[in-house]
This record gives sequence, structure tokens and C-alpha cells, in this order.
Amino acid sequence: MTSHPGFHRLKFSDVALGQRFYDPISAEYFIKQSDTLAAMVTGLGDGTVSDEFEPDDIVGVDL
Repeated sequence: MTSHPGFHRLKFSDVALGQRFYDPISAEYFIKQSDTLAAMVTGLGDGTVSDEFEPDDIVGVDL
């Protein structure tokens, strides 16, 4: 993930359930639903379709 002054980088496993985060691979925002799933809430996502994440995937949380 490129450096972005508005993001704090962390692993997906460290994101709290229900927390909104940025995925640099898809360049979209998601909300964490479980230890492995999150729903996209920007772009084409309406929060109804889950996507799988690995615990060590690096994501960004808004500062």
C-alpha cells in the first residue's frame, strides 16, 4: 500500500468487527463482518456481498 497521510496501516486481523477500512488491492472501503469476511461499502458495493480476507492482509484505517 502506498503511503497515504489519512490512513493507519494494520493487518486485517487487527481491524475490529464492524469497523470500516480501506483495501488497497481493490481501492475500496469495506466493513469487517467476521475474522475472514468483510462487505464492500463503496464503489459497486452496497454492503450485501461479502469478500474474503486473510488475517495478515494489510489494510488501512482512516486516522
